[in-house]
Amino acid sequence: MSDYRERVSIVIRTKNRGDLLRRALDDVLAQTCTDWHVVLVNDGGATAPVDQLVAEREGAFKGRLEVLHVEGGSGSMEAAANLGAQRARGEFVVIHDDDDTWAPTFLDTMISALEADPEAVAATARTEIIFERLQSGVYVETGRAPFVPPAEMVSLYDLLQTNRFVPISLLIRRAVYDEIGWYDPTLRAVGDWEFNLRLIRHGRVIFVGERPLAFWHQRPHATGAASNSVFGESVEHLQFDRLVRDREISDYIDRNGIGGLLYLS
Repeated sequence: MSDYRERVSIVIRTKNRGDLLRRALDDVLAQTCTDWHVVLVNDGGATAPVDQLVAEREGAFKGRLEVLHVEGGSGSMEAAANLGAQRARGEFVVIHDDDDTWAPTFLDTMISALEADPEAVAATARTEIIFERLQSGVYVETGRAPFVPPAEMVSLYDLLQTNRFVPISLLIRRAVYDEIGWYDPTLRAVGDWEFNLRLIRHGRVIFVGERPLAFWHQRPHATGAASNSVFGESVEHLQFDRLVRDREISDYIDRNGIGGLLYLS
Protein backbone atom coordinates (compact mmCIF):
# COMPACT_ATOMS: atom_id res chain seq x y z
CA MET A 1 0.00 0.00 0.00
CA SER A 2 1.35 3.40 -0.99
CA ASP A 3 1.86 6.12 1.62
CA TYR A 4 1.28 8.77 -1.06
CA ARG A 5 -1.97 10.45 -1.97
CA GLU A 6 -3.13 9.74 -5.51
CA ARG A 7 -4.43 13.14 -6.52
CA VAL A 8 -3.31 12.83 -10.15
CA SER A 9 -3.77 9.77 -12.35
CA ILE A 10 -1.12 9.58 -15.09
CA VAL A 11 -1.89 7.40 -18.11
CA ILE A 12 1.10 6.18 -20.14
CA ARG A 13 0.41 4.50 -23.49
CA THR A 14 3.22 2.39 -24.91
CA LYS A 15 3.96 -0.33 -27.45
CA ASN A 16 7.37 -1.84 -28.13
CA ARG A 17 9.35 1.34 -27.43
CA GLY A 18 11.51 0.39 -24.50
CA ASP A 19 14.05 3.21 -24.82
CA LEU A 20 11.29 5.80 -24.90
CA LEU A 21 9.31 4.16 -22.10
CA ARG A 22 12.42 4.16 -19.89
CA ARG A 23 12.68 7.93 -20.37
CA ALA A 24 8.97 8.43 -19.68
CA LEU A 25 9.03 6.46 -16.43
CA ASP A 26 12.04 8.38 -15.18
CA ASP A 27 10.37 11.62 -16.26
CA VAL A 28 7.39 10.91 -14.00
CA LEU A 29 9.68 10.00 -11.11
CA ALA A 30 11.44 13.36 -11.53
CA GLN A 31 8.27 15.33 -10.76
CA THR A 32 8.39 17.58 -7.69
CA CYS A 33 4.76 16.53 -7.07
CA THR A 34 4.50 13.03 -5.60
CA ASP A 35 0.70 12.78 -5.23
CA TRP A 36 0.16 10.64 -8.32
CA HIS A 37 -0.65 7.16 -9.54
CA VAL A 38 0.42 5.75 -12.93
CA VAL A 39 -1.61 3.45 -15.16
CA LEU A 40 0.76 2.05 -17.77
CA VAL A 41 -1.14 0.67 -20.77
CA ASN A 42 1.02 -1.72 -22.81
CA ASP A 43 -1.15 -1.69 -25.90
CA GLY A 44 -0.33 -4.99 -27.59
CA GLY A 45 3.43 -4.81 -27.17
CA ALA A 46 5.82 -7.41 -25.76
CA THR A 47 5.28 -7.80 -22.03
CA ALA A 48 8.73 -8.81 -20.74
CA PRO A 49 10.57 -5.54 -21.59
CA VAL A 50 7.82 -3.49 -19.92
CA ASP A 51 7.81 -5.65 -16.81
CA GLN A 52 11.59 -5.39 -16.59
CA LEU A 53 11.60 -1.59 -16.79
CA VAL A 54 8.92 -1.41 -14.11
CA ALA A 55 10.70 -3.93 -11.86
CA GLU A 56 13.92 -1.91 -12.06
CA ARG A 57 12.01 1.08 -10.62
CA GLU A 58 9.78 -0.75 -8.17
CA GLY A 59 11.36 0.93 -5.16
CA ALA A 60 11.07 4.41 -6.65
CA PHE A 61 7.42 3.99 -7.62
CA LYS A 62 6.46 2.78 -4.12
CA GLY A 63 3.26 1.10 -5.26
CA ARG A 64 2.12 4.04 -7.37
CA LEU A 65 2.16 2.20 -10.73
CA GLU A 66 -0.04 -0.49 -12.22
CA VAL A 67 0.48 -2.16 -15.60
CA LEU A 68 -2.24 -3.18 -18.04
CA HIS A 69 -1.01 -5.59 -20.70
CA VAL A 70 -3.55 -5.49 -23.54
CA GLU A 71 -3.07 -8.71 -25.49
CA GLY A 72 -3.51 -8.05 -29.20
CA GLY A 73 -3.90 -4.31 -28.64
CA SER A 74 -6.93 -2.19 -27.88
CA GLY A 75 -7.53 -1.16 -31.48
CA SER A 76 -6.59 2.52 -31.27
CA MET A 77 -4.60 5.03 -29.23
CA GLU A 78 -7.89 6.46 -27.97
CA ALA A 79 -9.13 3.08 -26.77
CA ALA A 80 -5.84 2.66 -24.91
CA ALA A 81 -6.26 6.10 -23.34
CA ASN A 82 -9.75 5.13 -22.19
CA LEU A 83 -8.47 1.95 -20.55
CA GLY A 84 -6.09 4.04 -18.48
CA ALA A 85 -8.36 6.99 -17.76
CA GLN A 86 -11.22 4.74 -16.65
CA ARG A 87 -8.98 3.40 -13.90
CA ALA A 88 -8.15 6.90 -12.68
CA ARG A 89 -8.41 7.31 -8.94
CA GLY A 90 -7.28 10.91 -8.73
CA GLU A 91 -8.98 14.27 -8.94
CA PHE A 92 -7.02 15.02 -12.11
CA VAL A 93 -6.01 12.98 -15.17
CA VAL A 94 -3.21 13.50 -17.67
CA ILE A 95 -2.00 11.44 -20.65
CA HIS A 96 1.79 11.09 -20.66
CA ASP A 97 2.68 9.20 -23.84
CA ASP A 98 5.88 7.18 -23.74
CA ASP A 99 7.83 9.53 -26.03
CA ASP A 100 7.03 12.89 -24.39
CA THR A 101 8.40 14.65 -21.30
CA TRP A 102 7.66 17.31 -18.70
CA ALA A 103 9.55 19.92 -16.77
CA PRO A 104 9.94 18.64 -13.18
CA THR A 105 7.40 21.21 -11.91
CA PHE A 106 4.69 20.41 -14.47
CA LEU A 107 2.23 18.70 -12.11
CA ASP A 108 2.72 21.11 -9.23
CA THR A 109 2.25 24.13 -11.48
CA MET A 110 -0.79 22.79 -13.33
CA ILE A 111 -2.54 21.65 -10.16
CA SER A 112 -2.01 25.10 -8.65
CA ALA A 113 -3.47 26.73 -11.77
CA LEU A 114 -6.66 24.67 -11.55
CA GLU A 115 -6.93 25.20 -7.80
CA ALA A 116 -6.82 28.95 -8.43
CA ASP A 117 -9.59 28.70 -11.05
CA PRO A 118 -12.16 26.16 -9.83
CA GLU A 119 -14.51 26.91 -12.75
CA ALA A 120 -11.95 25.78 -15.35
CA VAL A 121 -12.39 22.22 -16.63
CA ALA A 122 -8.75 21.75 -17.61
CA ALA A 123 -5.41 23.50 -17.99
CA THR A 124 -2.89 23.27 -20.80
CA ALA A 125 0.77 24.23 -20.49
CA ARG A 126 3.08 26.17 -22.75
CA THR A 127 4.63 23.46 -24.92
CA GLU A 128 7.84 23.10 -26.90
CA ILE A 129 8.36 20.68 -29.75
CA ILE A 130 11.66 18.83 -29.39
CA PHE A 131 12.96 17.33 -32.61
CA GLU A 132 15.15 14.29 -32.09
CA ARG A 133 16.73 11.35 -33.87
CA LEU A 134 18.12 8.00 -32.84
CA GLN A 135 21.91 7.96 -32.90
CA SER A 136 23.96 4.99 -31.66
CA GLY A 137 21.03 3.82 -29.55
CA VAL A 138 20.44 7.22 -27.95
CA TYR A 139 17.84 9.85 -28.85
CA VAL A 140 19.66 13.08 -29.66
CA GLU A 141 17.95 16.47 -29.77
CA THR A 142 18.29 18.24 -33.13
CA GLY A 143 16.20 21.36 -32.54
CA ARG A 144 13.22 22.99 -30.83
CA ALA A 145 10.17 24.99 -31.84
CA PRO A 146 7.37 26.60 -29.82
CA PHE A 147 3.92 25.03 -29.93
CA VAL A 148 1.46 27.46 -28.41
CA PRO A 149 -2.11 28.45 -29.32
CA PRO A 150 -2.47 31.76 -31.20
CA ALA A 151 -2.41 34.81 -28.93
CA GLU A 152 -1.35 32.39 -26.18
CA MET A 153 -4.94 31.61 -25.30
CA VAL A 154 -7.18 28.59 -25.86
CA SER A 155 -10.16 29.35 -28.09
CA LEU A 156 -12.76 27.30 -29.93
CA TYR A 157 -12.18 29.45 -33.02
CA ASP A 158 -8.56 28.30 -33.31
CA LEU A 159 -9.31 24.72 -32.31
CA LEU A 160 -11.79 24.40 -35.17
CA GLN A 161 -8.89 24.79 -37.60
CA THR A 162 -6.48 22.30 -36.03
CA ASN A 163 -5.47 20.88 -32.68
CA ARG A 164 -3.84 23.51 -30.48
CA PHE A 165 -2.84 21.47 -27.42
CA VAL A 166 -1.57 17.92 -27.14
CA PRO A 167 -2.11 15.29 -24.42
CA ILE A 168 1.27 15.77 -22.69
CA SER A 169 0.32 19.39 -21.92
CA LEU A 170 -3.24 18.85 -20.67
CA LEU A 171 -4.36 18.29 -17.07
CA ILE A 172 -8.09 17.50 -16.89
CA ARG A 173 -10.47 17.26 -13.96
CA ARG A 174 -11.48 13.60 -13.69
CA ALA A 175 -15.17 14.51 -13.37
CA VAL A 176 -15.13 15.97 -16.88
CA TYR A 177 -15.02 12.49 -18.46
CA ASP A 178 -18.32 11.65 -16.78
CA GLU A 179 -19.81 14.84 -18.20
CA ILE A 180 -18.59 14.80 -21.84
CA GLY A 181 -17.60 11.18 -22.42
CA TRP A 182 -14.35 9.41 -23.15
CA TYR A 183 -12.04 9.47 -26.16
CA ASP A 184 -13.66 8.15 -29.33
CA PRO A 185 -12.13 4.66 -29.76
CA THR A 186 -13.14 4.52 -33.44
CA LEU A 187 -10.67 7.28 -34.30
CA ARG A 188 -7.25 5.82 -35.06
CA ALA A 189 -5.93 9.38 -35.41
CA VAL A 190 -6.91 12.92 -34.31
CA GLY A 191 -8.82 11.50 -31.35
CA ASP A 192 -7.24 14.01 -28.97
CA TRP A 193 -8.39 16.87 -31.22
CA GLU A 194 -11.96 15.56 -31.32
CA PHE A 195 -11.93 15.21 -27.53
CA ASN A 196 -10.52 18.73 -27.14
CA LEU A 197 -13.38 20.12 -29.25
CA ARG A 198 -15.87 18.59 -26.83
CA LEU A 199 -13.80 19.70 -23.85
CA ILE A 200 -13.63 23.37 -24.77
CA ARG A 201 -17.34 23.47 -25.59
CA HIS A 202 -18.00 22.11 -22.11
CA GLY A 203 -15.97 24.71 -20.21
CA ARG A 204 -12.94 26.95 -20.04
CA VAL A 205 -9.47 25.53 -20.64
CA ILE A 206 -6.83 27.82 -19.15
CA PHE A 207 -3.40 28.39 -20.66
CA VAL A 208 -0.44 28.22 -18.28
CA GLY A 209 2.19 29.99 -20.28
CA GLU A 210 4.98 31.62 -18.31
CA ARG A 211 7.53 29.06 -19.54
CA PRO A 212 7.49 25.67 -21.28
CA LEU A 213 6.39 22.87 -18.99
CA ALA A 214 5.48 20.19 -21.56
CA PHE A 215 7.68 18.82 -24.32
CA TRP A 216 6.24 17.15 -27.41
CA HIS A 217 9.00 15.01 -28.88
CA GLN A 218 8.94 14.49 -32.64
CA ARG A 219 11.05 12.27 -34.90
CA PRO A 220 10.11 13.34 -38.44
CA HIS A 221 12.33 10.82 -40.21
CA ALA A 222 11.82 7.81 -37.95
CA THR A 223 10.03 4.71 -39.17
CA GLY A 224 8.37 1.76 -37.48
CA ALA A 225 7.65 1.76 -33.77
CA ALA A 226 9.84 4.83 -33.15
CA SER A 227 7.85 7.12 -35.45
CA ASN A 228 5.26 9.70 -34.42
CA SER A 229 1.74 9.03 -35.66
CA VAL A 230 1.56 12.56 -37.09
CA PHE A 231 4.36 11.56 -39.48
CA GLY A 232 4.22 7.78 -39.73
CA GLU A 233 0.44 7.76 -40.13
CA SER A 234 -0.04 11.09 -41.93
CA VAL A 235 -2.59 9.67 -44.38
CA GLU A 236 -4.74 8.40 -41.52
CA HIS A 237 -4.51 11.81 -39.88
CA LEU A 238 -5.93 13.43 -43.00
CA GLN A 239 -8.64 10.80 -43.38
CA PHE A 240 -9.83 10.93 -39.78
CA ASP A 241 -9.65 14.73 -39.76
CA ARG A 242 -12.13 14.70 -42.64
CA LEU A 243 -14.23 12.04 -40.94
CA VAL A 244 -14.63 14.17 -37.81
CA ARG A 245 -15.48 17.26 -39.87
CA ASP A 246 -17.98 15.40 -42.07
CA ARG A 247 -19.65 13.88 -39.03
CA GLU A 248 -20.13 17.28 -37.40
CA ILE A 249 -21.26 18.94 -40.67
CA SER A 250 -23.83 16.18 -41.19
CA ASP A 251 -25.18 16.72 -37.69
CA TYR A 252 -25.35 20.47 -38.33
CA ILE A 253 -27.24 19.92 -41.61
CA ASP A 254 -29.70 17.57 -39.91
CA ARG A 255 -30.54 20.32 -37.45
CA ASN A 256 -30.27 23.42 -39.65
CA GLY A 257 -30.54 22.38 -43.28
CA ILE A 258 -27.95 22.63 -46.02
CA GLY A 259 -28.74 26.11 -47.38
CA GLY A 260 -26.36 28.18 -45.25
CA LEU A 261 -23.42 25.88 -45.90
CA LEU A 262 -24.12 25.86 -49.65
CA TYR A 263 -24.08 29.65 -49.61
CA LEU A 264 -20.79 29.81 -47.71
CA SER A 265 -19.12 27.20 -49.89
